[in-house]
Amino acid sequence: MIVGAYLTAHICFWLLPHLFETWDAKAIDRLFLFRSSSSYFQPKYDGTIVHVDISDTSLKKLKTFYLDRSHYARVIQNLTKMNVSTQMYDFIFAAHSNQVEDRALINATKEAGNVYFGMAFNLEKKGGQRSQQPKRDLKDIGYLELTEWNVVVDGDPDDLYKGIKPLITFPELASVSRGLGYLNLKTDPDGVNRKISLLVRFKEAFYPSFAFRGICDFLNVAPGNITIRPGKSITLKNARRPGESSGHNIVIPIDRHGNMMINFIGPWERMRHYNFADLFYASDDRDEMEMWQDELKGKIVMVSEVLTGSSDLGPVPTDANFLSSGLHANIMHTILQESFLRELSGPQEMMIEIILLIILFVFSFRFASLYFTFGTIGIAASYIAIVGAGFFYGNLIFPVFQPLLMLVFAIIFIVVYRFIREERERHFIRATFGRYLSKEVVEELLGSPEGLKMSGENRQVTFLVSDLRGFTSLSSRLSPHEIINILNNYFERMVEIISRYRGTVDELQGDGILVFFGAPLSASDDTERAIACAIEMQNAMPGINEAQRQRNLPELSMGIGINTGEVVVGNIGSEKRTKYGAVGSPINTTYRIESHTIGGQILISPTTFQKIQSRLLIQNTTEVRFKGIDQAVTLYDVNGIKGKYEVSLSEKAPEEFRKLDAPLAITCFVVEGKAVSERAIPGHLTGLSPSGAEVSLDKEVELLSNLKILLVSTETSSLSEIYAKVTSIDPPATTSPHVRVCLRFTSLPEDTKRFFDKTFQSSSSDNS
Repeated sequence: MIVGAYLTAHICFWLLPHLFETWDAKAIDRLFLFRSSSSYFQPKYDGTIVHVDISDTSLKKLKTFYLDRSHYARVIQNLTKMNVSTQMYDFIFAAHSNQVEDRALINATKEAGNVYFGMAFNLEKKGGQRSQQPKRDLKDIGYLELTEWNVVVDGDPDDLYKGIKPLITFPELASVSRGLGYLNLKTDPDGVNRKISLLVRFKEAFYPSFAFRGICDFLNVAPGNITIRPGKSITLKNARRPGESSGHNIVIPIDRHGNMMINFIGPWERMRHYNFADLFYASDDRDEMEMWQDELKGKIVMVSEVLTGSSDLGPVPTDANFLSSGLHANIMHTILQESFLRELSGPQEMMIEIILLIILFVFSFRFASLYFTFGTIGIAASYIAIVGAGFFYGNLIFPVFQPLLMLVFAIIFIVVYRFIREERERHFIRATFGRYLSKEVVEELLGSPEGLKMSGENRQVTFLVSDLRGFTSLSSRLSPHEIINILNNYFERMVEIISRYRGTVDELQGDGILVFFGAPLSASDDTERAIACAIEMQNAMPGINEAQRQRNLPELSMGIGINTGEVVVGNIGSEKRTKYGAVGSPINTTYRIESHTIGGQILISPTTFQKIQSRLLIQNTTEVRFKGIDQAVTLYDVNGIKGKYEVSLSEKAPEEFRKLDAPLAITCFVVEGKAVSERAIPGHLTGLSPSGAEVSLDKEVELLSNLKILLVSTETSSLSEIYAKVTSIDPPATTSPHVRVCLRFTSLPEDTKRFFDKTFQSSSSDNS
């Protein structure tokens, strides 16, 4: 995904380079605008550079509609007397004018010795269509050859701009000036001026831009002390301001075309501006001249037209209409302050992109969808903040849209991947839990913000185990078809109730059911729902038995055990067969509790009782002993629950035992699990009820133990065995060694049942 996002973003940039470069530039423009409007972030202004503006006000003061060259000559003379350091005239005096005026300008320029004028080239890049060089005046060519710069070139200069069709200030004036510099400005593809080519090649020589020529002389850097490393830097060796005794190297970052990014300090008004007419008239008053001398001594003065309707302007990052003289002044200011804007190198950009992708990748695995969304927004916002901080505090230009676009592609890839993965998981969850849970619970599980920890987790769960009493012996007397029909009808009704109470059916094993409350979804009322579900299950048994009677099938009875404890839940199994399940001793305890129940009974453990004891209706309690546990465990016989899930067991007729006229001889065997003890306990069956019996045994048995009973008289020896559970024990009387025990039948075969019914009715009639 990381590689895919990286490659996709770079392919987009490769296909549409100008579009994304323009977007990046526009983003940086917004930072320029913000910085210009903020006094805190606004760069420091070096007052060495000032403007002298020829404005509409200047013409009014001079009482003229246009300036002739004598006006410029006088201002040059006045500025010379004011001891300015450099005079930069943003003009190309390409042709001769009035001879007297030209002579005055030439003389003033020669006398000053610090005046710079403009020139121009048509600029073209490597591989550009070559235009035929027009024939130039030999004097122009001669001047250019005499003023070429012999700079040191370290690298291939082939990508630097080439100049063609030179246009210079007329040679007589140019030759007495301090120098010429080209005024050409190359805009970005969107038409905004952001960069300047400091040097251009003409034939085999180099020529400086207007601003670069002036600032190099101001810093006392000769052409031989300038080193160009195309695509890297231009170094000004031993640069020093006037009056400084020692110099230092200034390294100007450039792109492969020799362009330096201009660090605009603000709008046009940010630099100091003076009126051309005021300087023209300054020599008329000695005191005023001295005032101007104090104001402008040692300054670099940029003289230019700012007349209404001037066409020498264009957009820059800080202004939609910015005069070109302001551009030249900002170029000089950038170099003078060494406040260079630096773009990140290719490897640095790649490192940033990779770091962003790795962070995003980590987020995608650590956080769910909502947090991942906020995290992604945070990553993008943090990167934008870094872009701003880099610009404001370090003059660094970070790429904006390429990393953000790459984040977008990465997010798309991750979202698609997560969607596919989550759909697979949803399909798995539906396939896994659809067999145990209702559709509503499955959908809630799928929509759970925490999701499902299939790898396993500790969870407190309430378990419900139900089992049909005596069904094993019953099934031996029924056909397979009858057994399947009975179980299907029974499970259909039980699972419907379990689903209604949002239980998880973990197993349907034989005639037993294992149900979770609290996994895979947990809630504060898990235990309450388990109790209410058990009661509803027991209350459904009369309806099931009614259906059994209508089909001439034996009636069923069910016992339920409930326990609460902490277990490990998760995906259990092998690669070929897996299921969601639980591991822990509380499950075994639940099965043990259930084994002590009789038909229609619900027994719960102390842990379950303690969680909701205030809402439980308890019929009685029983103490039992489990293997491996020294202390007796109290089991609670639940009759109902109050509160949100208020429900109670259906009323049952009280159990009445009818004394038999002639007790029936029996032999009992204790049943432990599936094993039947070989130790016989003789006794007599002394009373009967519709669902149980009263017996007298020669030996004691444990409460809630299961017994296998055989009728051993000649009359009853052919009857099938009975299974029953001990529900109460009367201690033996001092006058008799026998133990009175009350039993609840768990399995009563039809032949034995008919015999007991006949015996019960006979005893009833005799007693009446």
